[in-house]
Amino acid sequence: MFKIGTEFYVVIALYFLVILVIGFWSSRKNRGAEDFLVAGRSIGPVVGGAAFAATQMSAGTFVGTFGIHYLTGASFLWVWAGLWLGWLISATLVGPKLQAFGGQTVPDYVEARFNSRVARGIAALLLVVAYTVYLTAQYQAGGNVFQTLLGIPLLWGAIIILAITLIYTMAGGMRATAYTDFVQAMIMAGVFFAALPILFSQAGGTQFVGQVLSELNPSLTGWGMGFREIAGFGAAFGLSIAVAPYELARMYTLRSRRTVKLAIGFSFIFQAVIGISVAAAALAMHTLFPYIPNPDLASAVMSVDVLPPVVGALFVVAILAAIMSTIAGIMIVSASAISHDFYAIMLRPEASDREKMNVNRAAVLVLAIIPIFLTVRQFDLVQFIVLLQASLTASFFFAAVVVGLNWKRGTGVGAIVSMLGGFLAAMLWYFGGNPLGVNEVVPGVIVSAVLFVVVSLVTKPVPDESLKPFFRDAT
Repeated sequence: MFKIGTEFYVVIALYFLVILVIGFWSSRKNRGAEDFLVAGRSIGPVVGGAAFAATQMSAGTFVGTFGIHYLTGASFLWVWAGLWLGWLISATLVGPKLQAFGGQTVPDYVEARFNSRVARGIAALLLVVAYTVYLTAQYQAGGNVFQTLLGIPLLWGAIIILAITLIYTMAGGMRATAYTDFVQAMIMAGVFFAALPILFSQAGGTQFVGQVLSELNPSLTGWGMGFREIAGFGAAFGLSIAVAPYELARMYTLRSRRTVKLAIGFSFIFQAVIGISVAAAALAMHTLFPYIPNPDLASAVMSVDVLPPVVGALFVVAILAAIMSTIAGIMIVSASAISHDFYAIMLRPEASDREKMNVNRAAVLVLAIIPIFLTVRQFDLVQFIVLLQASLTASFFFAAVVVGLNWKRGTGVGAIVSMLGGFLAAMLWYFGGNPLGVNEVVPGVIVSAVLFVVVSLVTKPVPDESLKPFFRDAT
């Protein structure tokens, strides 16, 4: 626990106030369940790009990635190459088609494309499982921040983060998450312009930082992580981001196919600024504090022990913003799997709009609380929990989404077997200790893709009507 000045509490309080105001403003704009899930399909490229970036840059960036850079050095930057390749796949092969389709959830696409209600249900179930893992990482990161700075037990810190995010998400839905994500992305990018000059000045300048790191451990400025490890991270994050349901769901909120491509372009700018800045800040922190026991705490230590009070408080706000933006996006997407895909589509298609809204909010609440029980276990460093979620998501969705949107012969049975087979392959590889040092995403995606193609070729094609929304040349 550190000695915290009044400025810190004022900045944090103002941030929470702004976020809650946006949430309640958004609630007045929502006219029904569809508005709650897709924000009236009114989001433009700049806000959309900021939302893509803010949601992707979760605790895994400001806590986990910062900690990995602190621990292993500069080489982890190469992971971004895999991530951006995933974004390019999304911008060219996935996003525009999904936006034009005009659904509300990713399982909406799965049922429509493969003409299978069973495939929708499996997609929704696997989505909830993977995102329960992801929420655990976000809660753990938020709890670590509060525990380190204020001495609040990790569980209560996680509950504080959850409570505030729940309020604005349940009130404003996807519109609230989009506009709060815009504010949060601006904070995340902007804070580094103030923090980095101060940090490197405290550390003795860039040249001195490089010299000290080389003397401490040459791998910090070289290859602190092996090629196989970096390739595994890059593949997991890249393949996952191309089909990440919390990002794909945002495609439905954008105005047009062109807006999707522009928004992804803007998100690249936010990500590049923040990714490079996180690496630089972590290396400077290793110079100043070579032996922080838990790397996940390095960014929190920097904010209160190195930076001036107001800048430090803004950096903590950036950490909280990264965590909360991702939690909000995941809450909406996971809850929609229950409220929309299971309840409104499969169980009670005759439900009124008001009833759907109530179920949406109840699902947000329930699915947000469950990961709290996993958080107190602290299974691993935050970044490795995020990596597992990314691997699972890519393993069960990559073939069904990317291949399914671009290969007409894909069938419903093929999608079902592909999703289940990819998920099981990734889990077995993970619990088997990742044989040969290969990340679980590699066998997961390979098994998923092979099953999708082989089973589709030997099963009955989907009706032409199911292909028309996704293929212009469908008869």
